[in-house]
Amino acid sequence: MRSTVVNKIFITTGVFFLINIILLLSIKGFPSSAGRDELISPRGRLVHREPPVNVAAVSPLSKVDVLLPIVVFACNRPRALQMHIEALLKIRKDPQLNPIIVSLDCNDPATIEVAKKFGDKIKQIIQLPNLGPLHIVPSEQQLVGYYKIARHYNYSLNYVLNVLNYEAIIITEDDLEVSPDFLNYFQALYPLLKVDKTIWCISAWNDNGIDKKIERNASLLHRSDFFPGLGWLLTRTFFNEVKHRWPRAFWDDWVRKPEQRRDRVCIRPEVARTGISPEGKRGVSGGQFYDSYLRKIIKNTDPIDWKSTDVTYLIKDRYDPVFESRINACPVMTISDLAATIGDMKCAQIRYGNEKEFVAIADTLGIMNDFKDSVARTAYRGVVQCRFGRARVYVTPNKIASKGYGNLTAA
Repeated sequence: MRSTVVNKIFITTGVFFLINIILLLSIKGFPSSAGRDELISPRGRLVHREPPVNVAAVSPLSKVDVLLPIVVFACNRPRALQMHIEALLKIRKDPQLNPIIVSLDCNDPATIEVAKKFGDKIKQIIQLPNLGPLHIVPSEQQLVGYYKIARHYNYSLNYVLNVLNYEAIIITEDDLEVSPDFLNYFQALYPLLKVDKTIWCISAWNDNGIDKKIERNASLLHRSDFFPGLGWLLTRTFFNEVKHRWPRAFWDDWVRKPEQRRDRVCIRPEVARTGISPEGKRGVSGGQFYDSYLRKIIKNTDPIDWKSTDVTYLIKDRYDPVFESRINACPVMTISDLAATIGDMKCAQIRYGNEKEFVAIADTLGIMNDFKDSVARTAYRGVVQCRFGRARVYVTPNKIASKGYGNLTAA
């Protein structure tokens, strides 16, 4: 009798224990009250956790076409504007997706007339109102053109993004030539801005995109800490973040400053999607670098099926490990050693410790040698890459930056 009672107790206890185990396992499958973006610390406190980029959820990125107006900035070059709009119309397939907005400064009658002749092919013409006199110190009167450009950009970007209420826009200038896939390029890359918050802009330009310095791979793209401009995509979110401190002049150099970049990057192509037309010789800069460099930039002519191209490798968590491993796989050489072994090398690293050393290397390689706020043109984490013969060369700082460029000195 006692044995039967004991057996029943054991069976009842075992069933109760089993039920509790099942309940605990089922409860474990539900999110905690802390929420998916919070964890419970060992001391019982809530600890906020930033949600990681879910690469699986965005691969491939959305291929749905989005509304991306083209904002063309112009002043007093009627022929340049005529050629530029004709080029855009030639590659534009859907006016609803890519309406053209022309923004005019200077109140130049001939340029205004050119814009009006396009009729309903242009959605809107913005003519700057009288914004009052520019107050410029006497020592900078020769730079008045740069003050006018900065004010023009500030007014029209704010108008298009916040009055016309567009979420993102493609920005061009009247002296730009465009590739056949120029608009599709931006359509394909725009979703990156949604899933990777370390990216703030998409550019069509490669500052070192001259013949023999690039690989003729039209689908190859890079991350860059240097803002290239010259055909680029801007979001309303970024503009509204920085607009309250917009500069009075040299807006492009200003946007390259750490205070604006905040360790965010632009995407740039290996093969540029824009070029500078001969009309670019006449402008505020006086055609600086045009004959010696800008006119030599190679513009893509190859058809690219961007709809089927996976660009998720540009997401930071994917890009950086591959970027580092490719550099580390290359031998470290001096510039003279590289020249002596040019036919045999597939890749090489050339190290620099300061800006002066970089300039000497860049001059030998035939690439741009200047810096803006300690960042060389096209650089990512201090590394500038180009072709030299058949080799891909990585001009690399002695210590590759994880963020910022504060350790690089000028001498």
